[in-house]
Amino acid sequence: MPRKLKNIEKKTGRRGNNEGSIYQRKDGRWCAQVTVGYRDNGKAIIKYAYGSSRQEVAKKLAKFTNEVFENGYTAFAPSDTKMFYPMLEDWFFTFKEPVIGSATSEKLRNFIKNHIKPEFGNLEVHQVDLFRLQRFFNGLSKKGICLQSIKHIKQLLNQFFEQYLMKQGLVKENPLESVKIRSNERDDNDRDNLALSPELRTVVLSKLEAEPVLKPILTVFMLTGMRPGELIALKWRDVDFEKSSISIRLAASREIEFDDDGNVKERRQIISNTKTVLSVRSFKTADNVMLCLQDWMDYLKQQEAKTGIDFTSADCYVFSTRKGEMRGYSGLRSMLGRFLVNNNLEGYGINLYTFRHTFATMLLEERENPKIVSELMGHSKVLTTLSIYSHVISKSVYESTAKTLDRAYQCLLPEKEKTDKPCTGSSALIPLQIDRSFDSNSLNFRQF
Repeated sequence: MPRKLKNIEKKTGRRGNNEGSIYQRKDGRWCAQVTVGYRDNGKAIIKYAYGSSRQEVAKKLAKFTNEVFENGYTAFAPSDTKMFYPMLEDWFFTFKEPVIGSATSEKLRNFIKNHIKPEFGNLEVHQVDLFRLQRFFNGLSKKGICLQSIKHIKQLLNQFFEQYLMKQGLVKENPLESVKIRSNERDDNDRDNLALSPELRTVVLSKLEAEPVLKPILTVFMLTGMRPGELIALKWRDVDFEKSSISIRLAASREIEFDDDGNVKERRQIISNTKTVLSVRSFKTADNVMLCLQDWMDYLKQQEAKTGIDFTSADCYVFSTRKGEMRGYSGLRSMLGRFLVNNNLEGYGINLYTFRHTFATMLLEERENPKIVSELMGHSKVLTTLSIYSHVISKSVYESTAKTLDRAYQCLLPEKEKTDKPCTGSSALIPLQIDRSFDSNSLNFRQF
């Protein structure tokens, strides 16, 4: 007698036409794809969507399939279709985002969402040519987008072309190399306002005498050139009073968590590595900084006696809150804002980074070696320092250079044609001793 067959559950087959598919890539990101049309040669046109979760790409896939059901297949598409924006998005999340911080990622995501996608979202790679890119950047300037943001957008697109499109053989050359960015006069003039003017430095320092907490913070900012995140993370173990030195090892930074749609879900402050490898540095600092920090420690010890909270142990933050906890960037910014308003200084564009810029500007005004300034600032390249403070260097040396050339020229004239200007010999041809030997550990800022 034949045996009765058991009920066997039917295995799920392939998805039906137009339903698309979702799968996870080896790099951990999810990908969705659906056929949206056919080329003249009968090959399918596949549209892709990428995301950090299955739910994210499922939403995008549903949108694609609905468009197909409502509008039908794309009637025509040129052969070898390669959509620019999906490839940019895939490259960004696969190669770019893993090597940058979350704050930088947020900034670049906004550039992509607000500027790049609206312009190039429906274009193929071959359509994004030099003329379209040049018109795009011209438009950003006309909209009043700040020059620094425009440069960041260009750098992002340049990396995409160099690191992906060219290596994949999708384009033969990088059109970004020929794109010219128009410098807004506003941005160029703003460079003069990066730092406090000599007159404003005196005013700010005098007003700080009535600020027992803010005075040491801004003094250390202005005489060390630390970044805000580096100052927030500074601990007493990093301050050596015997050697009059400060060590920068870590920095406070913002960690941002995004939801499936790329929106900011949560922001939190963490202690992490410094911005660059060269940002880790130790240097002998100004006597005034050490005196200021010693006064600040004495003040904190008085607070310890009143509150019982530890403020001065080696592992305590130098500029902690009243509860002995790490101070936040927003808290520092609020303190400075109140100080500016109370002293009628809010119209000068002063922010926390103003004091870092003032540090570099004072050194360059005194004709310090730009290489040394770069090391003290923690810049990865001296070219960074030169590009930011070129206006300071040029203003401070042009007058001296002109006088030097006058003296050098006098030495070349016949005796009867010489004026009363002294001839200083061949040394007059060297206005700046840029290559002189210098030990950064002996740096002293007493002139400040």
